[in-house]
Amino acid sequence: MVASEQTSRLLAELPSADRRLLDSLARLTDADIGRPSLLPGWTIGHVLTHLARNADALVNLCDWAQTGVRKPMYVSREAREADIAEGKARPLTEQIDDLVAAEARLRERFEDLPEVAWLTEVSWPSGVVRTADQIVVARLNEVEVHHVDLGLGYTFDDVPAELREVLLTYVTARWPDDVLVVLRSSDSEWTSPERPAGARIVSGDTAALLSWVLGRDDGSTLSADGELPGVPAWG
Repeated sequence: MVASEQTSRLLAELPSADRRLLDSLARLTDADIGRPSLLPGWTIGHVLTHLARNADALVNLCDWAQTGVRKPMYVSREAREADIAEGKARPLTEQIDDLVAAEARLRERFEDLPEVAWLTEVSWPSGVVRTADQIVVARLNEVEVHHVDLGLGYTFDDVPAELREVLLTYVTARWPDDVLVVLRSSDSEWTSPERPAGARIVSGDTAALLSWVLGRDDGSTLSADGELPGVPAWG
């Protein structure tokens, strides 16, 4: 595997993110699987099953990048939802074993990717085309955001500061050009990519900014020059 310096750093962060998640899951029992998560309509079991299937879906993108043969993340939206529904009620141990195995498969694919594959373009379900090195940050985003979504006491403040900035850049860099909003961190030097003149400035600590841009809170702790603007929904 030969990846860029930044991608290598993010690959090294994945095991830590997984350990933080597993530490939270260690406090659960089978009875907790059916508890509501912070995502409307989803239980803890829904979130855990989604995390496992997302890892497998990203394996598909790695295969695409390595072979050049198109391999979408999911066969269809309906198939994705059916897989989550089918797995959501499984016992805790089975859920955790599945998640650990899926993550191991994804890491193995990362290790097998040659240098040229990291720059191969692959398509996300939305139709957006990105280079394969974005699969790594996409997985970190899934793990950290859904760790919060489990509602087990882990918050965006618990995400390492440097990783919060990486995830903020990942999200805001995908905003359309006509989103005239610039984010500025109050607890670091981070700022979102520049926008055309007239862009609204929104500031706050990186945990609060990340929670807001991902639609996990209303941004009431943030500061803006005027009313808080709308930003694209994440998902």
